[in-house]
Amino acid sequence: MLGYSIQDPVFQGILTRRTPHDLIGGCDSVNEFLHWLKEQGVCSIEVRILPRHANPIAYADVIQRIWDAGLKITVHGHVEGNMVGNRFEDVYPSMKYILRHLGNHQDEVMMAIHAYDAASGSEEQLFGRTVELFREWTSIVEHEQLPLRFALENNRKKTGKVDPGDTTAGVLDMVKQVGSPLLGITWDMGHFYSDLLHSQEGRKLQVPILDLPEPEFIRRVVHTHIHGIGSRGTHQPLTDPSSLPLTHYVQALQNAGYQGIYNLELTMSKFGSDRPILDHASASIQRLKKAVLNG
Repeated sequence: MLGYSIQDPVFQGILTRRTPHDLIGGCDSVNEFLHWLKEQGVCSIEVRILPRHANPIAYADVIQRIWDAGLKITVHGHVEGNMVGNRFEDVYPSMKYILRHLGNHQDEVMMAIHAYDAASGSEEQLFGRTVELFREWTSIVEHEQLPLRFALENNRKKTGKVDPGDTTAGVLDMVKQVGSPLLGITWDMGHFYSDLLHSQEGRKLQVPILDLPEPEFIRRVVHTHIHGIGSRGTHQPLTDPSSLPLTHYVQALQNAGYQGIYNLELTMSKFGSDRPILDHASASIQRLKKAVLNG
């Protein structure tokens, strides 16, 4: 199944950052963009992101449009926030609309999410906070028997950020410590490749770097974020084959028995102007489709 992330301003009625409607590929409406994605072979839309404190009603209209278009949803969540309670709707209030209407449209929902990070402090403490939070959340979800699963995502290394999830080993260790079948891994291929490229900074690469994460990391992957690396940074289209060793990564997942969504996480407002936005998006979708079919 192919997925595509739509950025959260769209869910709040904001369709542009730089040029007219560039957050929906220049389409005239959200419905037109959803129809175009479906024609391209996309079956799932990710809400990127849904903060815990967001008003669920503000997101409900576009979420319902996604469902009405015959598409599934996934959610890019966020750990920040101080909500407490014994029910998941208490600790993650913005999921209320999704959880209450999910059963009419799909069997379960996947939430991809990063670990706690900070501008300073102890990585060990952030690691512990993340493990504690997901032990709490998975316990609540299990008790309420909610159709919800979590997938902890690897981040890229950032200057000035302390992040226990900025390595695949760190993510794997947190998932293992939580020890719940409700928590797996989101493999962000672009973040992973970005760090590999930075490790070779200053060297002229003639061939792609084909290193892979730890075998156990790959075995525990239940969701993906896929984007290219280019001169404009991360979350670029896959138009340029050198932007990501996509087929190599897809083959590794398929060899491990992966059955989840291959989700493109692109930032269309950052695309170059050498081609129309939808041309870049279509080329990315078709390259991913080919990699999945031929993997």
